[in-house]
Amino acid sequence: MLPYMAYRYVKNKREKNQREMDSDLDSMVRSIVPDKTVICVPNVAAKLGEDSKEYIPGTLSIVEKSSGVFIEWKPSEDAETSWVMTSDDGNTEMVHARSPEEKQKCGARVAFSMDVNDLSSFRNDEPKRDSGSGGFPSIRLICRDGSSQVPLFFKNTTTAEFLDRLQGYITLRRSHRDSHLVIVVDQKSEALAKSVSMLDENGDILSRFMQNPYMTAMTGFSKITSFVQDQVIPSVLNDTDAVTQEEKIRLMRELRLAEEQMRVHSDAAGEFEVVTQLELPPRPEIYRELPVSKDLWNSFKLSNGSYDPMKLHHLKMNVFRGGLNAELRKEAWKCLLGYRQWHESDTDFQTRRAELAKQYENMKKQWMSVTEDQEKRFTKFVKRKSLVEKDVARTDRTVPFFQGDDNVNLVHLHNVLMTYVMYNFDLGYVQGMSDFASPLLFVMKDEVDTFWCFVGLMELTQKNFETDQAFIKLQMNQLRDLVMIINPKLANYLESEKSDDMYFCFRWVLVWFKREFSFLDTCKLWEVLWSGQPCPRFLLLICVAILDSQTNIIIDNQFGLTEILKHINDLSMHLKVDEILTAAEAIFHQLSASQNKLPAHICQYLNIGESAVSSSNNSPSKSDPDRVDL
Repeated sequence: MLPYMAYRYVKNKREKNQREMDSDLDSMVRSIVPDKTVICVPNVAAKLGEDSKEYIPGTLSIVEKSSGVFIEWKPSEDAETSWVMTSDDGNTEMVHARSPEEKQKCGARVAFSMDVNDLSSFRNDEPKRDSGSGGFPSIRLICRDGSSQVPLFFKNTTTAEFLDRLQGYITLRRSHRDSHLVIVVDQKSEALAKSVSMLDENGDILSRFMQNPYMTAMTGFSKITSFVQDQVIPSVLNDTDAVTQEEKIRLMRELRLAEEQMRVHSDAAGEFEVVTQLELPPRPEIYRELPVSKDLWNSFKLSNGSYDPMKLHHLKMNVFRGGLNAELRKEAWKCLLGYRQWHESDTDFQTRRAELAKQYENMKKQWMSVTEDQEKRFTKFVKRKSLVEKDVARTDRTVPFFQGDDNVNLVHLHNVLMTYVMYNFDLGYVQGMSDFASPLLFVMKDEVDTFWCFVGLMELTQKNFETDQAFIKLQMNQLRDLVMIINPKLANYLESEKSDDMYFCFRWVLVWFKREFSFLDTCKLWEVLWSGQPCPRFLLLICVAILDSQTNIIIDNQFGLTEILKHINDLSMHLKVDEILTAAEAIFHQLSASQNKLPAHICQYLNIGESAVSSSNNSPSKSDPDRVDL
């Protein structure tokens, strides 16, 4: 056993097991035993809002309950005044208490009770009184799902005693990059990460691996995949703090190294290519076209409503080069996502749709009929149901279609995702899937159509969510290879900063840029990708185009991983989709013109060379013959 694990991991594991035994043996007694308050810190004020200067006094507690250990903040019941920060030096002014009704409403809005196991990190500021900077010690708790509690200010004491008690239940580590950020360490992933650095020194692990490499590898990989799904994906999708994301990425990188150590023997005999810097031709000037209109779309149909198979490539190229008019999306997306087959007549599709509607309702009834008693013995279902409910509650809530707490569209979104859990229970639900479902519902306005379009979309993207994360890793490696060819200067810089694993692009690839573009721009980007033109990995060329445009900013400012992450995150909602698509297509044609010089694996990514469709080499212009005009 590793020394680290023997000291910290095993100690906490035993304590956890003991608590679970106590819970099982004494559940009847524990149910009537009152909650135990471990610490109660008075006069801890909650800030009413980001821009507010008003603070409501209250108490911060750690409470042991039969269901777990909780951090709780409640407003003081006897508080007659609130206080206002009048300057940055910490001076305060007491103000009249609000009316009882206002006070109750404000207190209820900011009060919280959270399980310590839901805590991901927190910011801890301790102003030095003798420095003249003033202010009060404060903490802001950040949850694993990316949400955060209101800032809490300790008016009469420091945070030290509270944090000391908190460490009795969880392991904390201060960030290397940001001294004010404290990370909650997941013990399993921390133990595995620590073991990575000891692999060469620990003969026991290596000997066990040699004796039974399959079981050792599977044990390690299961921890890696659990860590990626439970921590990395939520952090990348929900946490806007680049430092927190960096901590997760560093751990993921260490776990990847462990995986590579395990696989080194099987890969030793593999073939590889030596890639030297290539001199590429200039990029051609590319033009985006107007969106495909309904009239143009209908011109590809036969009399029975099916699509002319001889013109399908032309149709898809039109979608690739211009996207679709909004009025056409409901019809066209069904075809692009495989819900409606291109060869189906209108009558055949309506007949099949009626059958698919029955299948949807049957699957929907399955999860809706699960009782609370059944849920007690159906832990996987309960976990997935909880994930769906959390994601639906925060997906695209700034979009008018999903605004409001009583919005029926949120119910439809929930129904679609829960039904998919029953449709594909092996995959179930992973955070981020709601990002793919919400635009479909926005366009379809119907649960059945949305669901079957979602099934088609998940056929394209579900590998991103599979537990081994092999496809995400493959795409990161392919992206690195493309950057090495297109922009060796940036590739060399990223390697010097130990960022060439491209994990800072994880979110881009995971949810197909859903968080980077506006809702409507995302619709345009996705339908371009669904066209399948001009190559299977056009998503990666979009990544390359964005990185290529940011090269000077990254290098001139000497960004490290944290700064790169922050910069990439800050690009969200500032990218112009047509410019990016134009640049990505220009890169494709630049590489296509150099196919005889490119390594074989690059040609394979882009579907150029011997395996390419000859028409994919046509450079588009305003007079392109593939463009069909009426």
